[in-house]
Amino acid sequence: MKTNILESILSLRATILDSGIRENTSLENRKNILRLNLFLSFALGVVIISLLFNFFNQLYFSAIINIAGTFLLTIAFFVNKDGHFNTAKRLGIMTLNVYLFVISYVEGLRSGQYLLFFPLLLALVFVIDIKKNAQEVISTSVVTLLTTVMIFIMAPYQNNLQKIPQDLYSGLFSTNLALALLLTSVFAYFILKTLETHEEKILEEKKLADTIFDTSLDAVFIVNASSLLITDCNIRALEVFSFPDKKRIIGQAVDKLLGHPVEEQIMSFRNNRFERNSPWYGNMDFVRENEVLFFAYVNIVPFQHQHDMYCKISILDITEIKIAEFEIIKAKEKAEKAALVKSRFLSNMSHELRTPLNAIIGTSNILLQEESLESQNEFLSVLKNSSEHMLQLVNDILDFSKLEAGKMELENSPFNLKEFLLSTVQPFQSNMNKSNVQLELEIDEELNLEITSDDMRLKQVLNNLLSNAKKFTEKGKITVIARQELVKDNSVVVYFAVKDTGIGISPAKTRQIFDSFTQADAETTRKYGGTGLGLAISKHIVEKMGGEIKVKSAPGAGSEFHFTVPLKIKKPGKNSAAEEIVRAPESIAGIRILLAEDNPVNMIVAKRFLEKWQVIVDEAVNGEKALELFNENAYDLLLIDLEMPLMDGAQAVSEIRKRNKTIPIVAFTAAVYDNMHNDLLEKGFTDFIPKPFRPEELRKKILQLTAYDQLQKFKYG
Repeated sequence: MKTNILESILSLRATILDSGIRENTSLENRKNILRLNLFLSFALGVVIISLLFNFFNQLYFSAIINIAGTFLLTIAFFVNKDGHFNTAKRLGIMTLNVYLFVISYVEGLRSGQYLLFFPLLLALVFVIDIKKNAQEVISTSVVTLLTTVMIFIMAPYQNNLQKIPQDLYSGLFSTNLALALLLTSVFAYFILKTLETHEEKILEEKKLADTIFDTSLDAVFIVNASSLLITDCNIRALEVFSFPDKKRIIGQAVDKLLGHPVEEQIMSFRNNRFERNSPWYGNMDFVRENEVLFFAYVNIVPFQHQHDMYCKISILDITEIKIAEFEIIKAKEKAEKAALVKSRFLSNMSHELRTPLNAIIGTSNILLQEESLESQNEFLSVLKNSSEHMLQLVNDILDFSKLEAGKMELENSPFNLKEFLLSTVQPFQSNMNKSNVQLELEIDEELNLEITSDDMRLKQVLNNLLSNAKKFTEKGKITVIARQELVKDNSVVVYFAVKDTGIGISPAKTRQIFDSFTQADAETTRKYGGTGLGLAISKHIVEKMGGEIKVKSAPGAGSEFHFTVPLKIKKPGKNSAAEEIVRAPESIAGIRILLAEDNPVNMIVAKRFLEKWQVIVDEAVNGEKALELFNENAYDLLLIDLEMPLMDGAQAVSEIRKRNKTIPIVAFTAAVYDNMHNDLLEKGFTDFIPKPFRPEELRKKILQLTAYDQLQKFKYG
């Protein structure tokens, strides 16, 4: 029972004190509303106690005044409950002032009602926020003091408006004195409690600020902007600057400890309008107590405190980051140097490998075209295929090196797509006629069109796919598919696919098959060989062309590699009659060529093929000899090696171009390097033939260039 009564009392108390407080009420407003409710509750308590005392003593005139006061204070309470805080506060204060004046006048000064002004003044301090509402404090204090003065001036010592026995005055005075003392004590307690709470809050906030201040990763200094002296620092500042305690820092001049740049920045804040300056950020160098230099990221924030100007300087030690950056730069330079050395090494190795390969491949081609014993043909074929395979390995390694460095560039040249496909497939078709594998072609007739793209790289992709299909298919068939998928104004999207009935690939390996140096498994590598670079290079080329290569396969069910690429359509142009005449011949017989080559074997091989095509050949073993022969004779085309003694190919071409701007000059070289085509064009070459060369490619190039030269002569005389 007692518990229920206590709970009811506490619940009623909470209801009264929390009246007017809502869920969205701010913390500051909650505090103010709570104080006003407490003030009104105590005022109502005083008035009700006086009312009961008056009724008990039959002082009905005073009772009416107390009833009126109770009514007005109750209205103030409900006004506050409805959310009109300021109105309720003013009504409560004015009600108490009027009530005390009237009751003091009616009962006389002898009753001691004026004694209630002392707790009222304390209540005003409690209710009104002096710091934020100074004007309200002044106006309320003036009204209260004016009321007090009016009471002592206007109120009689003893009034006869109602009959008050003489012995009752002492009781009234004692009651009012007791109430005044009680209320003064209560309000003094609440004021002290509030001050204690504020102090605890301030200490907690200071503790929180100190915790943040001292646990910061930054070394923090507080500097007086006027005196330029350090007034405080955190623990991290001691650690960063290697100081034993704060005594070594506090009171020091900022330039002495942190340097002139920091001082200048603080002075720039001071010299301008301080409060408008935004924080400053930047990198600076500092010196520790042990004279060790370190790098730091600095943040300087201006602020005001107690009418003085300060700066908070945050210093983050980034020495390790700077060292890491320096190491990264060194590593980058080292990597770039290594890449350059690697590029030079590969270029040199390419030249050194291609030179003998040119001789081997060329000689094997010559021997296969000459009459030979039937028993020798098989060995000659092995020699030719093995040397071409070795050439393919060299090309793959060089292409992969370009791929890694991001330097593989595509070139654009016009060609007939259908003719290109037929010529690409033809060597594989010739070889498969002797095996158990059939090669089928499904080439869309709509692909008989002129396009512009990098035919060499596109051929490389198809060759890689066909070589893989041939390698992993022992019987059955290989199908090459090419069809038109989408035609736009100036481009066509072409679908290419190479399907086989070979050993297939497991689903788990199809995701890795395009990775560098990857094959389906180790057993495949041992049985079939290969570097695992072909598909990685093919994927890069297709993506470079704007397409995507994919594979569908299953073990024992064969594989299908397919990709689509957008290709530009070459706009048809009208050919002149002279151009048609010049383009018609397919023979290069009678053409005169200057061949500059310092390697005797390469000279023999190239000369043998040229003479077989009835080309007139003049030999030069270096650049000086080539220049001498060019000055003495007329030539249709020049085949010039790049690396020759006495005078290299580029120097010879430079001199030749001074005399003749139009003659076709082909770089005949085993060297391979970045941006080779554009570099050779800038040096005066018309085109280039890489070594080892394929005879049919050399013949085709000579035919194209000499036909173009004849057309120019026809046009311009």
